[in-house]
Amino acid sequence: MKEILVITQKDIDPTYTENGDVDYKIRHATRAVLSDTNGKVVLLHSTAHNYYKLPGGGVEPGEDTLVALARELLEEVGAVAEVTGEVGRTQEWRVNTDGSGLHQISEAFTARVAGQIGKPELTDEERREGFEVVWADDISHALALFSTGLEKLDPRRKFMTLRDKSILNEVRSNTL
Repeated sequence: MKEILVITQKDIDPTYTENGDVDYKIRHATRAVLSDTNGKVVLLHSTAHNYYKLPGGGVEPGEDTLVALARELLEEVGAVAEVTGEVGRTQEWRVNTDGSGLHQISEAFTARVAGQIGKPELTDEERREGFEVVWADDISHALALFSTGLEKLDPRRKFMTLRDKSILNEVRSNTL
């Protein structure tokens, strides 16, 4: 899978200095640029912190990436989807305030809604974030939504925003 972005803590905090003692936990994840038949793109909007993210999440141990993606789209959006293409991979090297680290590897795909959209089944954390499903008119509209308020986000949400913007930009560059 094509590498489209690697984000490090220094990209988020230019004053950060790596000391070499960070123990990075590895997390595999999957994401989708999910559209409907009219080209609208689904996003999750955090009403609690005013940011957007692409639907997707963690791949459980032993779980196939595409099976995880189908599960996440059903849980977060309420949508059964057909994967239509491979976008690429992103890597995040995050350092938490307690000094622990996360190396998150996300594989991204394009997908189309297949059938009716049901009700999302959000986790407790997703409910605390106030996630709501939002449909952007197209990729450009989705990117515009991602471009507002980045400076106000905490580091974890900045990582997510930069990751998902890179995925959307990759899709847009491959469809023009």
